[in-house]
Amino acid sequence: MRPFRGTGYALSRFATRSLAPRVRLPDEPETTLGRQVADLTDLVCPPYDVISPQQQAALLAREPRNAVRLELSAEPNPQAAAAATFAAWIADGTLERRPTSSAYYYRHARPDAPDDPSVQGVLARVLLEPFGADVRAHEHTFAGPKADRLALLRATRTQLSPILAIYFDRSTRYPHLMSRPWTDEWRARDGDGLLHALVAIEPDERLTGYLSRQRLFIADGHHRYETALAYQAEVRAAPRFADAPRGALAADWGMVVLVNAEMEELEIRPTHRLLLEVNPEALAGLAVDDDPRWHAIPVPPPELAARLVGLRDAGEPVFGLVLPGDRGFLLVGNPDSIAERMSRERTGTAARKLDMAILHAAILGDRLGIDSGSVAGEDRVAYTRDEVEAVAAVARGAAKAAILVRPTKLEQLAAVANAGEVMPHKSTYFYPKLLTGMVFHSLEGE
Repeated sequence: MRPFRGTGYALSRFATRSLAPRVRLPDEPETTLGRQVADLTDLVCPPYDVISPQQQAALLAREPRNAVRLELSAEPNPQAAAAATFAAWIADGTLERRPTSSAYYYRHARPDAPDDPSVQGVLARVLLEPFGADVRAHEHTFAGPKADRLALLRATRTQLSPILAIYFDRSTRYPHLMSRPWTDEWRARDGDGLLHALVAIEPDERLTGYLSRQRLFIADGHHRYETALAYQAEVRAAPRFADAPRGALAADWGMVVLVNAEMEELEIRPTHRLLLEVNPEALAGLAVDDDPRWHAIPVPPPELAARLVGLRDAGEPVFGLVLPGDRGFLLVGNPDSIAERMSRERTGTAARKLDMAILHAAILGDRLGIDSGSVAGEDRVAYTRDEVEAVAAVARGAAKAAILVRPTKLEQLAAVANAGEVMPHKSTYFYPKLLTGMVFHSLEGE
């Protein structure tokens, strides 16, 4: 882990002496008291993979300099447009690069306290390495998003969105390393009203050494991490760079927020499955309570999500099934039968116990004939994080059925990643998403 010369919205242009009420902390004075604090609420955007077409249009209309013009441009050639926009914003002073290297504290609020950015991590650049030793992945990725992000990285030569990585450390040193002073700060409210804050700090060897010793688990941003590795390989394929020492090139590094999952309270939300193409007879068979693996309990569709919350810590696999005709069922797995079925999977014990792995193998695969290739192709399965939308999609005929799931737990993520295995696509959804636009990592001139 190392600091870097971050590029961001210029404090000379966007910082004010008085704090806007929407980004002021509880009981904080209105004046900045000598600090430079910029309100970026109208300038930031979510990462590309959670921006809907409607949200993209709203962000484009909100502010001419909103970061969505870089992250997810609506122009015919979005990558070229993003590169041109980035260069123009540098030239006109919208963006500025820090004269010296910094690390940053990145903080964000939780839904139960939207004005208190209490979850904290360190944003810095991390030396890229293949998954396996000190950097672990936990879920599969899709080819399409990686190709899109690689094209954008080639065009802009800038890492626009940070990757979220977690580590587990209970040492007493942590609170002292996370309490450094700062003067430069950027704040923003996200679309759900949660406050985010970024502050520049001067790191020393205690902080960089502490973080460099941690084993990292990619929590959010697998596509971006794999894209950074692909870009690094392309740069190092050039003869003049082939023999450069590891870490000597800007492309050897990725922009990452490192969060101590032992000390910070992180939230994982579920991603539900919408079945777009499925055999009607096979689908109807899931609701028949004569399967030795599954017990189907009739439950009105609007009540399924609450029932799953109540069964959050149940040991057996549990899913909510939404069928046309306003029919809903709680599918409760038989532990012994499910364990026997999953023993045939070519995965380790940690992965076999996951709800998502059981869903993809014993329901999507065995019962509905939706194999991993169909899932990767995204033509038979779609995704939503909103259980209300999942129920509504079935009601209006946009999906043949929906399967509601429980969220994956942090300890499950760590167990799977430590075993060198991965979960099915979209097994985790960390909330809230880190914002794009708080700072950028330019690979030029490093």
